[in-house]
Amino acid sequence: MAEPDLDAALPLIAWSRIWSPVVPEELQSEAWEALGLPGSFEGNKTGLWSLFHLGTPQPRVPLLLHAALGREGAAVREDWLRVISYLELAWDEVHLPPDQLGVACEIYACAVQSREPVLIEALRERYLLPWCAFASEELALQGSSLVFLPEHFEADLRACG
Repeated sequence: MAEPDLDAALPLIAWSRIWSPVVPEELQSEAWEALGLPGSFEGNKTGLWSLFHLGTPQPRVPLLLHAALGREGAAVREDWLRVISYLELAWDEVHLPPDQLGVACEIYACAVQSREPVLIEALRERYLLPWCAFASEELALQGSSLVFLPEHFEADLRACG
């Protein structure tokens, strides 16, 4: 059995903190710095919340993968629940949908750590890279200064697998 790849998984854990609506700001700020993102979390948090978390009926750039990718929610969640089961993962306290991008990053990090190349490739190509393309396009259309976020996220996804 291959040794777990903890170093490759660390950027994905940091991204899970960036994308999660339930992580304390202090941890989000630490993740921002660890990822080497431009500016500061403090200077970008209002834009981050207004673009990715707030909106009616949904944010301008949804962090629910099914919503961003225009797919049926139950089917997408079922895919992610199968991965959770395969990797033998369990929730502790807060229960966000398994296709919420912060949660998906944690699941993906576990696949990377476990060195599951088929799973890594499937999740990246089917869900995570298409989300990056969608988010980049939406942010560019809106003229958002946060267009660098999906670009940096994509670079880390490609580097870890």
